[in-house]
Amino acid sequence: MRQVIGAPEVMVEQLEYLGEMAKLPNVDLRVVPFSSGWHPALEGLFLLIESEQTPVVQLESRRSGLFLHEQEDVQSYREAADTVFRAAMSPEESSEFIAEIAKDMEAAP
Repeated sequence: MRQVIGAPEVMVEQLEYLGEMAKLPNVDLRVVPFSSGWHPALEGLFLLIESEQTPVVQLESRRSGLFLHEQEDVQSYREAADTVFRAAMSPEESSEFIAEIAKDMEAAP
């Protein structure tokens, strides 16, 4: 989040937008701090889709995507998601952290 890509003003707007979205009742925004060390999300992005139908894991890379639906695969990613969740800050801490970064970027020359 501190890596500036593009104009700092745009980054500030994006961080403020995240802060606003975090206030919505259907959003649970959490930041995994650097201090947490290794966690499964560092191996790559994944989306665990839980529904009344068969749960699915979506994996994406630069040039392709993959859906996993075998129960063993889905369970492995459930465990990974739980590990990441435990490593993450609370929603309140995450919102404060994001606001602090936005404030620091605004104050930077």
